[in-house]
Amino acid sequence: MLKALFPNGLKKAFTLSYDDGCYDDIRLLGLMSSRGIKGTFNISSGITRPEGQEYIGSWERMTPSELENYRREGIEVAVHGETHRDFTKLSEPELIYEIMSDKSAIEKRFNTVIRGAAYPYGSFNDLTAQTLKRCGIKYCRTVWSDPSMEMPADWLKLRPTAHHNDPNLNSLVDKFIGESPESPRMLYIWGHTPEFRRDDSWGLIEGILDKLAGRKDVWFATNIDICEYDLAAKALEYSADGKYVYNPTAKEIWLENGKNILSVKSGEIIEI
Repeated sequence: MLKALFPNGLKKAFTLSYDDGCYDDIRLLGLMSSRGIKGTFNISSGITRPEGQEYIGSWERMTPSELENYRREGIEVAVHGETHRDFTKLSEPELIYEIMSDKSAIEKRFNTVIRGAAYPYGSFNDLTAQTLKRCGIKYCRTVWSDPSMEMPADWLKLRPTAHHNDPNLNSLVDKFIGESPESPRMLYIWGHTPEFRRDDSWGLIEGILDKLAGRKDVWFATNIDICEYDLAAKALEYSADGKYVYNPTAKEIWLENGKNILSVKSGEIIEI
């Protein structure tokens, strides 16, 4: 049976997602960079700490200049609503403005095209998902956990594996490391970095990153990396007899055919 794999034939992917553009993100960014860990930070561009205002240790955002800390290899910045309003309580025009204003501001600052998001307060419904899609967003993370680590059925209602305060997190990480899955699995941890300061739990995330860092059987990726790869794998086209596969996307896609691992390059047709 033909199965899609992650890049280079891997079956495991790990990603992080942290919200609100908080000052403590700077420390997490350093921990990630030193270990080769990639991830995503969701920011509300309309809520920042004024330049020159001292950080006093509460749930404070970065200053506009401090946002430059996100300009690192392997880091994605994504939409969290310009002013962090509950998407489900907005009219459709308000919702579009809240998404697009944030998207535009982040794109201008980082000279990129933003395709990801996280729901403020975790609130979502069918209208919010449809509106995000119309605004060019490919995925949006919820706060509802899915410990199965299976790939999401709907990327606009993305369920992470666990919040970092989940009491089962270490056992989930150990399971992820120890298992040899039949199909691709994604370990996805999320939260807010001020929680590490509040709970004196920086050691928790450092320990988890140390467990995972350097593993050759894990794809370390941003949220959008995994999302767009998965969508590309689902876009493969097959001949009527199932003997050939065509890759119409811009990504090289890896497949497992029985015991054989093969890849289909962009624009390529191969026999399987």
